[in-house]
Amino acid sequence: MNKITLILLFIFFFSFSSYGQLSVGETGNIEVKAGATLDVAGLEITPLSNYNISGGTTVNKSNTSIVLPNGDSMNRSYYLEPSMENLSTVLVYNYEEADMNGITHNAKMVVVDGSGNSMEYEDADALDYQVTSEFQDPGSFAVISAGDATLSVETLDGEMSISIFPNPTSSILNVSHDGDLNISVYNMLGQEILETNEKQIDLSGFQKGTYILLVQNLESGNTTNFKIIKE
Repeated sequence: MNKITLILLFIFFFSFSSYGQLSVGETGNIEVKAGATLDVAGLEITPLSNYNISGGTTVNKSNTSIVLPNGDSMNRSYYLEPSMENLSTVLVYNYEEADMNGITHNAKMVVVDGSGNSMEYEDADALDYQVTSEFQDPGSFAVISAGDATLSVETLDGEMSISIFPNPTSSILNVSHDGDLNISVYNMLGQEILETNEKQIDLSGFQKGTYILLVQNLESGNTTNFKIIKE
């Protein structure tokens, strides 16, 4: 696969041990051709169709982790601001031993979209020190990292798993479970402030802080709870 190095008047690219950045000036524009690879400090972006990166876009590499429901990610995270939207691409996340943060080489790619929702994606290459995922459907990419599977953090009735993500969240909290649920949100004083059967919960109007999510399986009556953080 061919790689390209772009040097334009409005582009500044820096890559060194602790920090890497791609910055497109306000009046600049990058067109990355389908099949070409843009490498930003170890994050390889290979669009499946021609893709324009508009002016004002930055991609920053940070040697820090992000918080996932099952623990922290690797100590290498990429922040895309504003998020890249409607992008079909192959992503390769390259990492080093010092980045692993207790994560194994079986890590999945973690993508946070422009709305703050996070999802994990299987590694397609099975190679150590890189995680590869293909996104044929156009997607949204705001933060990219890698972490251990899986997002499931509790079980109901021993077999039916339930996942919540992202946590912490600034807006939408997703509850993933096959069956019908009754969901209540409590503040730290034990006061119920929301009850719903919906599996997407809008917390954007909540004050920042810690809450308890009580989830009941309507078929069995069993319950479990989660601590969630509103940013």
